[in-house]
Amino acid sequence: MQEIIFIDGGSLPTPKGFTREWVKAAAESRTEDQKLFSLVSDAFQRKIDAGVHVPTYPQFRDMIGQFLDIIRDEKNCYEPYVLKEENAKILELEIIDEVAKQYRERTGKTLEVRVCVAGPTDLYLQAFGATAFSDAYHIMALNIENFIKQAFKAAKNFKIKVIALDEPSLGMNDKIQFSDLDIVSALTLASTYARKQGADVEIHLHSPLKYKLICETPINVMGFEYAATPSYIDLMDKKILEDSNTYIRLGVSRTDISSLIGMVNETYGVNAWKEKEYMQKIVTELETPDIIQKRLEKACSILGDRIKYASPDCGLAFWPDQELAFRLLENTAKGINAFNAEMKDL
Repeated sequence: MQEIIFIDGGSLPTPKGFTREWVKAAAESRTEDQKLFSLVSDAFQRKIDAGVHVPTYPQFRDMIGQFLDIIRDEKNCYEPYVLKEENAKILELEIIDEVAKQYRERTGKTLEVRVCVAGPTDLYLQAFGATAFSDAYHIMALNIENFIKQAFKAAKNFKIKVIALDEPSLGMNDKIQFSDLDIVSALTLASTYARKQGADVEIHLHSPLKYKLICETPINVMGFEYAATPSYIDLMDKKILEDSNTYIRLGVSRTDISSLIGMVNETYGVNAWKEKEYMQKIVTELETPDIIQKRLEKACSILGDRIKYASPDCGLAFWPDQELAFRLLENTAKGINAFNAEMKDL
């Protein structure tokens, strides 16, 4: 069995003294680049130091908003919502390129990176609501393709290993009115360029209910939240994955922070939001390397070599602080590495 590759969801809490609102304003105004670049660079390096094999650029902005704001700005477009490719840039990739350059100078290796973009479905829902306009959906998919094309141009000192389409609404939002054919068409358009560049294309789902539909597209990796909801794996048919040559990105550590803190509160009779020292119980008792390794072992007993990547269930933007978030990444790395070592011995 191939080694499981550790990737992360992307988002993190902002460090003390900064807010997501500040990051958004700084990214748009470009008047505080020194602070902004340092914030993103430091977080990216910490992901590498935590043991993430293929780190995602740090996301401190709203996942959909950072793309939709560019698309909605008329000066970036040929006509409303039709984005010019040269304006479809992800600022964070410019920032992490310098970190990747230093990494290569230090190690002699090229850093592999995961680039996350909003999926066309979630982008459309935010922009237009539930009413289905297939032509606008198609345009959103084209816009995402442009962001992906520009991402590859930005990768001067790193290699894009994974392009991830963030589509949590698929399988979760019953207001989606598009036909399966429309969804397959949009996802195919958004993913084809990256696949031609040799990258894996992941779709980040919360629930795998629509997994058979995904298997009809060029997307070759599906990610879902297994750690919090182990029963999701029962929806998967290994043969369907094999026949379509589709792999799994498995969530092996929980990120539902409110539920985790609720478990700590119930166990110890405290309010961990106020008695913050108890929050450490999340990474010392609930989400430990041993528990994470055992989750991966159980899932692999079902899906075997269809599991290619493992990660936390979702992003960590709304965790209480960066230190706790990085502890979870470290525990996840240890659990995955222990699993890989065990498989190698076998």
